[in-house]
Amino acid sequence: MKKTLFKIFKAILLLLIIGGIGSYCYIDYELNKILGSSTEIINISEIIKPSSAIQIKNVAILSEDCGYFIENQNVLLQDGKIVSIDSNLTINKSIKIIDGTNMYLIPGLVDSHVHLKKSKNDLYLYLVNGITSIREMAGKAIALDWKKAIQTNDEIGPRMFVASAPISSINGLEGYYHQWTRQTLNYNTKEDAEKAIQKVKEMGYDALKMYSFVNTEMFNATIEVAKENDIPVIGHIPDEINLKSFYQSGQKEVAHIEELTKQNMDEFEKSIARNPEEYITFLKSRSDQIAKELKNNQVNVTSTVALMESLLIQKFDLESKLREVQLKYVNPKISEGTSIVKLGWLPTRNSYEYDGIDDFEQRKLTKIFWKTYIEAIRIMTKSLVKYDVTILAGTDANVSPMVAGFSLHKELETLSGYGMTNTEVLYSATVAPNEWMKSNSGKIKVGYNSDLVLLSKNPLEDIKNTKTIEYVFFNKNLIDKTQINDILKSIEQVNNKNRSIEIDEFIK
Repeated sequence: MKKTLFKIFKAILLLLIIGGIGSYCYIDYELNKILGSSTEIINISEIIKPSSAIQIKNVAILSEDCGYFIENQNVLLQDGKIVSIDSNLTINKSIKIIDGTNMYLIPGLVDSHVHLKKSKNDLYLYLVNGITSIREMAGKAIALDWKKAIQTNDEIGPRMFVASAPISSINGLEGYYHQWTRQTLNYNTKEDAEKAIQKVKEMGYDALKMYSFVNTEMFNATIEVAKENDIPVIGHIPDEINLKSFYQSGQKEVAHIEELTKQNMDEFEKSIARNPEEYITFLKSRSDQIAKELKNNQVNVTSTVALMESLLIQKFDLESKLREVQLKYVNPKISEGTSIVKLGWLPTRNSYEYDGIDDFEQRKLTKIFWKTYIEAIRIMTKSLVKYDVTILAGTDANVSPMVAGFSLHKELETLSGYGMTNTEVLYSATVAPNEWMKSNSGKIKVGYNSDLVLLSKNPLEDIKNTKTIEYVFFNKNLIDKTQINDILKSIEQVNNKNRSIEIDEFIK
């Protein structure tokens, strides 16, 4: 009898082990699948060919402060650098000449908050949208590989600033689970922080990404060790850290304007949905002081306001929001997500989609909350502008519904609608991020990198004109409108080949 029971126990234990291993493998497969690596990479080198020298003649160029255009200029590009800007036209017939008459030359744009995952075609979506630099805000080793290959001209893509995986400090099994599913850098002692940060620096990451799930002790340890290693800390404001403690902490940047309003909501200590007007009054009495403190402590803020504007629509009318964006260019495995957990973009797989009980009162309160949430971000943005806090235009690209490349133009429009002048908006996407990254780009200036965009319409008159792209210049390369269309068509084709869920109903 005992032998029989022992055999049954062994059989059950074996089944549990096999089931556990099987479940782990399945979940791990699904989590990796939604990063998008299974989608075919287009052959960009067949479309784009380098040009060692280019002259853009008779063009209006954007001033270094983004305030006005200087007309009738001739710009010579040589081996990826701006070597001459002159009003006197000297034509060299041995090099490629582009007529810029009635056109507008601006620095290449920067999206200061993107998530590449493993979707390499996204690099090309940035370029065709005039984005010649990106900041990857939750970096994986593959992003470092791409960055290095682009630097050595072995690959074609935008310049890349790569932050580390998000930092967390969760104990026990939950910490291991969090590290696995969210791909975080998890540690709980200063010694472990020192080892982790040293490794991050050795691997070549440009910054440490602070996350929400970091306790006070590890927040302070991270800032201290990062300073010793001369690597900046950027990202979220951890849940345990209040604004008063944060200002002088040494963190160089806040990754979203909403991080500031979320902290303010915690201080309010009442239901936002049931007291929306009172909360807005509460925020208005504090938003200017928050902005002053950030300015005084030289803390920059990345915007991501277009994403916030989308939340209410995604919750209650997701289909209409998906029809607004260029969904066909999104890596299908990213938009489809997984049935295990809501990490995708599409209905039933979108984490923002409202799935509460079908109760009128609850839906009403949810709508009030999100309307108030968005209004709070508008108010905070205006205070940041008022007190000249450096704002970096960023989109959280690859978070629904922020389509890589295209989303930055929507972000610029949204910032313009929040009261920023078109000069301030362009500055936030050109000069400001490049100065922050200490990059030799962002201005049309002799000696600077030839990261430029030629537009057919003036973006200072209407910020939507950043989309009127005729040419994109980067490194030794240029892309014209025909090539842009070829790249987009190629990406659409490979996406369709790897699509499991049809999206015809969302295509314009």
